[in-house]
Amino acid sequence: MEIPYRYMLTDIIKSVTKDGKPYLRAIMCDKEGNRKNGIMFESNKLEFDPQNGDIVDAIGMIQQFGGQDQLKITSMTRVTDADPADFLPKRGIDCEALMQELELLLIEKINDEHLSALVEQFLADKDTIDSFKKMPAAKSVHHAYVGGLLEHTLSIIRLSVLVGGYYKDMINTEHLIIGALFHDIGKVKEMQAGTGLEYTDSGKLMGHLLLGVEMLNGYISKIDGFPEELKYLMSHLIVSHHGLLEYGSPKKPKTPEAFVLHHLDDMDAKLNTFYSIFEREGVEQGWSGYDRLLERQLFKHS
Repeated sequence: MEIPYRYMLTDIIKSVTKDGKPYLRAIMCDKEGNRKNGIMFESNKLEFDPQNGDIVDAIGMIQQFGGQDQLKITSMTRVTDADPADFLPKRGIDCEALMQELELLLIEKINDEHLSALVEQFLADKDTIDSFKKMPAAKSVHHAYVGGLLEHTLSIIRLSVLVGGYYKDMINTEHLIIGALFHDIGKVKEMQAGTGLEYTDSGKLMGHLLLGVEMLNGYISKIDGFPEELKYLMSHLIVSHHGLLEYGSPKKPKTPEAFVLHHLDDMDAKLNTFYSIFEREGVEQGWSGYDRLLERQLFKHS
């Protein structure tokens, strides 16, 4: 007898075949943080209507489709007593310790009265902080696990302190740190962790760069006398940090701080992707498989 395996369903697509038979596609997430494509034909025979975030016991067989493993589902039942949080990727991060370090760095390094007030507004936003501490930085590319957004943000702040100290005559370190803090903050509204890292409607319509600027302006609106130029400089750090128009930034970096932030963000994300690929493929030494996003194989040496 085939034994069912438990998954969370995300990215569900419901459609029909050429001969009019309904089928369902979904991403299947297990408790170990693995994700695989799943497909079920004649999905109308299910006793429930699958929704994103549903926990299911599924039976099927692995087949190859488009060069990737795919679970062809033969039966599936909904589980009602499982916690969706158990199915989000994890890496054993101490989020409370990281958040405490982030707060101490901000208090120590930010001295400008307006930027200090901005930090205070952010830290006082309990709902955002709660989401910020547990949210992955992405669905699958980099820091794609619980606490990944906080870990990535803290990494960029640490690097901003180092680089700002080295180039202290060329860049404003406090501007760079604030840019690091807010560069991905829009992701707390772009995604929702409770249903398997689904994109929200606002995330799909606007994306985290514009959502981040919206959040930044919301904090600034509560600060009397916040300089208009400083507001635009901080907004520019958010909207330009992807670096290129084709990567989603509406503007290229046009200040020294924005230029540095883009490269720090890209470096931290890419190195985390290296680590994730080696871990996922079990590479202890030697070559990984070809990665389509990075467009290369990766080599891990001793």
